[in-house]
Amino acid sequence: MTDIAIYTRQSIDKAEGIDRQLARCRALAASRGWSIVAEFEDNAVSAFKSRGPGTAWARLLASPADVVVAVNMDRLLRGQADLLALIEAGKTVATVEGDLDLTTAEGRFRAELLTSLASFEARRKGERQTRANESRVSEGLPVPGKRRMGFEPGNILERPEEADKIRRAYVDLLNGRSIRSVANEWGRPPVRVREILTNPAYAGWVVRGGERFEAAPEVARIVERDTWLAVQDLLADEARRVSPGPSRQHLLSGIATCAEPGCGAKMRAISRYYACSADTAHATIYKTALEEFVKAHLAVELIRGQRREAHDAPSPLARRLSELEEERKRWTRMGALPWADMTEVERELARIHEESERVAAELGRSRVASATQELTRRARVVLAEGIESGVRTLPDGSFDVDVDLDAWEEFFDAQDLDARRALVESRLSVQVKKGRGLDRVAVSPR
Repeated sequence: MTDIAIYTRQSIDKAEGIDRQLARCRALAASRGWSIVAEFEDNAVSAFKSRGPGTAWARLLASPADVVVAVNMDRLLRGQADLLALIEAGKTVATVEGDLDLTTAEGRFRAELLTSLASFEARRKGERQTRANESRVSEGLPVPGKRRMGFEPGNILERPEEADKIRRAYVDLLNGRSIRSVANEWGRPPVRVREILTNPAYAGWVVRGGERFEAAPEVARIVERDTWLAVQDLLADEARRVSPGPSRQHLLSGIATCAEPGCGAKMRAISRYYACSADTAHATIYKTALEEFVKAHLAVELIRGQRREAHDAPSPLARRLSELEEERKRWTRMGALPWADMTEVERELARIHEESERVAAELGRSRVASATQELTRRARVVLAEGIESGVRTLPDGSFDVDVDLDAWEEFFDAQDLDARRALVESRLSVQVKKGRGLDRVAVSPR
């Protein structure tokens, strides 16, 4: 009796597809009186996927079966390489749609012909899909694929509950929250959350080949484009990149530094203390005492408002960046003209490139500053409401003011740890020397 192995392959993960192939192959084996010694299934495997070690195809080649049964050549072979692999393994092939004996010249010829046709059809299908995708992009529609968070299947209409969660995440990041904190709330890895929040699709773009295209009007815009761009600038900041290390658990870890001569190392939390991370014989101080001291200094610094940095507004900078892009396109088109002065074209393109980089950097700093300033503005509002009397200038030039700090402490303590750290780090420099008491702590504006 002839020993056979059945091979089935289904590109889309649907059990009925595999089941249908198995039923037809088993019927063929029964009609020929063949003994089935093994059945191999490659489920959810595309014609373009690898058939390396670990796949059903690799196990099939190593099996003792003399004959391989499949529904048709398209399911069994993907190209000349697969055909040669079967021949070298000494396998005879029988298909439900017609037998092929690969041990004869005629059988190999017929198999090569059918394989070539199947390969041609697979390539043609791929080309059709590519053209269809390019057509959709040209119309501002996303290409078919996996459903994105915040969208319904098809990635055109928004799914309200998820879209609201994404919108809150963008706003929270601009208010000082970290990627890691959002990831903990969502129950997703920080790297995955970063991928979501940097996806241009949420701001109304369709991406193809690394290039952005304006999405069609019917495609949902989950966040405003200015908000999306501001978050990209924040996430591009090296200080906010997601690292595999542990997240900060204490207010002043990595912010306060050791002031011992020649040290300057960051301080870290150890039990009830902040201690120099370079040498435990250096500065050490109670966490609660230092945090309360810094919190009070932060309130004073915010009231004084001596660090109201002047930043160019994002809108004029963004407008200038768009103007430079239009200039670049005009000079590029001019360079294609046969009578163009290439020396002048290259000089202008170099000038545009240099200015574009400068404006883009300023725009990024402006957006990051705007996000920090929004958090600062809200803190100042709380402090202003707690001022119990006007600011009094003292003879030495300093000032005095009575403030109810209860509301300020309530506001500050209610913020996410990342927001509290952002407020401190953006406003104050904290240095600690060895010794006792708080006189050894130097807190100064940045």
